[in-house]
Amino acid sequence: MKRVFSSENSIDVWQIRNLLEVAGIKAVVRNADMYSAYGEVPFLESWPEVWVERPVDYNRARGIVEEYLEGGEDHRPDWRCRRCREWNDANFAICWNCQKPAEDQGPGSRS
Repeated sequence: MKRVFSSENSIDVWQIRNLLEVAGIKAVVRNADMYSAYGEVPFLESWPEVWVERPVDYNRARGIVEEYLEGGEDHRPDWRCRRCREWNDANFAICWNCQKPAEDQGPGSRS
């Protein structure tokens, strides 16, 4: 396993772990509960970390981390739910209205 990210901000850590999982990269969060050790151990050693399980995924994972940190725009199109016909933002993994998963949807974009 290789570490790809560490931060004092646990929201960023979990978001990156989720982004990696969506990209098909198995990742784990370590030190998620180390906040209770602050002051006992060096702070950098107690920050939550994201580790990829397979070293072969490291470079791709680092690219995803860098894109996240740069605040890259999502260039995917918005999509329309096939079940309820509601429009959803591109970053939604499920329809906001009926909870049908996006991967069950076909391509489609809002003009």
